[in-house]
Amino acid sequence: MRNGCLNLSCSLSAVGLMRRPPLAGSMQTSARAAERLFFGLGITLLLATAFALIDGRLPPDDCPAPDASLIDETCTASSPIGWLVPGGAVLGLGLGFVYRTARQSGISPPFGKYFPNESESQISERLSEEHLDAHDTDRLSGAWANMETKMLESTHGEEE
Repeated sequence: MRNGCLNLSCSLSAVGLMRRPPLAGSMQTSARAAERLFFGLGITLLLATAFALIDGRLPPDDCPAPDASLIDETCTASSPIGWLVPGGAVLGLGLGFVYRTARQSGISPPFGKYFPNESESQISERLSEEHLDAHDTDRLSGAWANMETKMLESTHGEEE
């Protein structure tokens, strides 16, 4: 059969796909995730800004004094705080573009300490070093505790 999986090679490739871990080798760096987060936040706030403009909530406006000619029109007063939404959109999109250009050019992004641009191998090396350092600290603190116990036992033995 031409399109079916009756031959051995088709079943072996299907087995190979089942054994492969999901998303193997495609782990995102935290800088890439932050870039996507900033772009998503910026686009969402841009959409909220568009809805505010359609609804007449931007630019911030005060309602006129009610008179007989404007009774049918509703007015919703908005405050200058409404400018935070488009400002947040600009800030989010700007940070997204800064992160993208920093990642593509290989320089450190603005918050590189919090969102490092490390590969999977660099992350595993760093974590293994931190793990070894933590065990060294435990080993040293255990050695100090044993030495202090021996000292206390020897001073207690001398007092008796």
